[in-house]
Amino acid sequence: GAAVVPVAKCDLQEYNSNPKEQLPFKEFVEYWREYIGNGYSSPRGCLYLKDWHLSRSGLLPKAPEDFYSTPVFFSSDWLNEYWDAVGEDDFRFVYMGPKG
Repeated sequence: GAAVVPVAKCDLQEYNSNPKEQLPFKEFVEYWREYIGNGYSSPRGCLYLKDWHLSRSGLLPKAPEDFYSTPVFFSSDWLNEYWDAVGEDDFRFVYMGPKG
């Protein structure tokens, strides 16, 4: 709950992208529940958790490769194979939020 996550403000556009803010994960989940409970509406607009590097966060009880499985059609994960070898980055992201 205390992990800080990147949250996009979907109702705003800056340079062809949505600006982001950092929120505690618990606060994002509370927002999401309120958003659904209010008929998919909020004074804060539509927020979406986007580009969270959960696998690099140190929060997982297992190794990142044991946390999820890749569908067979995407099993050739050459981008992450490269970044795993270099040890600087990855392309494993968590995306979550309300419909719309």
